[in-house]
Amino acid sequence: MNEYPAGSVEPYERAMEARRGGNLAEAEELLRQAFEAGHPGGAHELGNIAAERGADREAVAWWRRAAEAGLPESAFEVGYAAERDGDLETAERWYRRSAEGGFSGGALNLGRLVENRGDVGEAMDFYRRAWDLGSDKAAFNLGRLYDDDGKGDLEAAETWYTRAAERGNGGAAFNLGFVLQDKGDPAGQVQAWRQAAGLGHPKAAYCLGAHFEQAGDVDTAIGWFRRSVQEAGTEQSARRLGALYRRRRDERRARFWTEFPNGLSDYSPEFEMFASAGSAAAIQRQNLLNEAVGDVDITFDVDARILTAGGRTFHGMTFLGSFSHLSDTWLWAWANPHYGENVPAVAPLAAVREHGERNAVPELVTGRLDLSGFPRPHQAATTMVIAAAALLGGSGVQSCRVNDGKGSFYFHVDDPALPEPEFDPLSARRLMTTAAEVFPTEQRRVVRGFLAHHGCRIRESEEVIEGVAPQGGQVTVGFTPDGLIKATSAGPAAGAGPTAG
Repeated sequence: MNEYPAGSVEPYERAMEARRGGNLAEAEELLRQAFEAGHPGGAHELGNIAAERGADREAVAWWRRAAEAGLPESAFEVGYAAERDGDLETAERWYRRSAEGGFSGGALNLGRLVENRGDVGEAMDFYRRAWDLGSDKAAFNLGRLYDDDGKGDLEAAETWYTRAAERGNGGAAFNLGFVLQDKGDPAGQVQAWRQAAGLGHPKAAYCLGAHFEQAGDVDTAIGWFRRSVQEAGTEQSARRLGALYRRRRDERRARFWTEFPNGLSDYSPEFEMFASAGSAAAIQRQNLLNEAVGDVDITFDVDARILTAGGRTFHGMTFLGSFSHLSDTWLWAWANPHYGENVPAVAPLAAVREHGERNAVPELVTGRLDLSGFPRPHQAATTMVIAAAALLGGSGVQSCRVNDGKGSFYFHVDDPALPEPEFDPLSARRLMTTAAEVFPTEQRRVVRGFLAHHGCRIRESEEVIEGVAPQGGQVTVGFTPDGLIKATSAGPAAGAGPTAG
C-alpha cells in the first residue's frame, strides 16, 4: 500500500468527499493542495475532472505529472491518450511504465499493441502478466489466441476461457461454448452458454434458443428466445419467436414478440391476464388518490421515500420509473443508471420484477420498453404502471413532468393516512365497465378480480357473474354476445363512491 506524506492525505480525502457531493471547485482546489503536498492521486483526479469536461490536453498534462510521480494508472492514461492520437511508440513506452508499476491495464494494452504488430509470443507474455495483476480480459485474450478459430490448442483455450469466465467475463464463457463444441462436448457447450447468458452476453440467449429449437425442445427454445429479446432486443430472436408462435397458431404472442424490438402496439397476453384481474380495484384506488392529491406540483425525495404535493406530504413513496415523450419509451427505475436498485425509493420495485419473473410477464422484467406502436404511448405507459404498482398495495400512482416536459416520472404512494376504498354496488358497476373497456379480451377476469378483491361471494354461469359483498351489497354482471358487459346492483351502498372517470 502506498504511503503518502501525512499532510497530503487529509486534503485528498476532503477533495474526494467534495467531488462526491458535486462541489467540483472545492474538490479541484483541495486536489491541487494534495498533489503539492506529495499525493500523486491529486494530479490523477484533476486529470479525470478535466477529461469529464472535455479538456483533454489539460487532462493528459495532469496525468503525466501523476505518472512522473509514480502512479501507474496515470501512466496508463497517458499511454492511452497517445494511442488515440496514433503515437504508438509513445503509447508503448507509457504502457510499459504502467505495467512495471503493477497496473493490469498497462500490461493488457501493451499485449494488444505487441499482438497487433505480429509478435504473438510476446503478447501472450504480457497477457499472462496482466492476468496475474487481475485482468479477466487478459485471460480472454489468451483463450482467443490459443483457440485460433478452432484450429489451435483447444485444451489451453478451454483453460484460459474458463479462468476468465470464473472472473465474470461473459465473452469468455460464450467462446468457451464453441471450444467445447469443437471438442465434442455438447453438454459442456450448453452449460458454458448458460453461464454466458447469466453474465449478460448479448448473443448467448439466442444461441441457446437456436440449440434447443434444433433439438426439438420448443418450450425451452421459446424461453431463451424471449430472454434474448427482453435483455438484448435481438431482432433475430424476435423473428424466431414469431415463427414458433405462429406454428402454434398463437397470433397474439407472435405479433407481440415480432414487434418487441421496434415498438409495441399492444400488451402481452401474460400482462393482460395479470393486469385485468386487478384493474377495477386499481382504478378505484387511483380515483381516491387523485381526489386527495389534486392537480398540483409534485416534489420527491428518493432517499426519504417522501412525495410532496400541494404542501401535503405522503410517505411510503416508491419511484417506479420514467416515460420519455421524445422516444415513447418506458424505463423502469431499477434499470435507470442514475438511480439503481439500492436507492430506498427504488428497492420496493423488486417485488414487481420478481412477480414478472415468476409469471413470465415481459413488461415487468424488461428494463426499457418501446411503446411507440401504441396509438397513445403515454397512456399505454400509465395503464401499465398503475397495474404493476398494484402489486405494491398502497394507494396508487402519481406522475409529474420533468426535463422541460420531455419526460414524466411515476411514483407509487403507500401512505396509511390515505382512505381505504370500500365496496359500493353503484360505483362497482362503473369501475368494472371502465376496466373491461381497457382489457376487452379479459372481461370475466376483470369482474372476478374486482369482486374477489372486496371479499365478495361469487357465483358464475356462462351468462352472468354475481357477487355478494360481506356487508350485503350485490352486483350482477351479464356478458353480451358482442363482448360488452352490463351490470346491475342492489343492496346497501357505502356512500357516494368515486367515479372511474
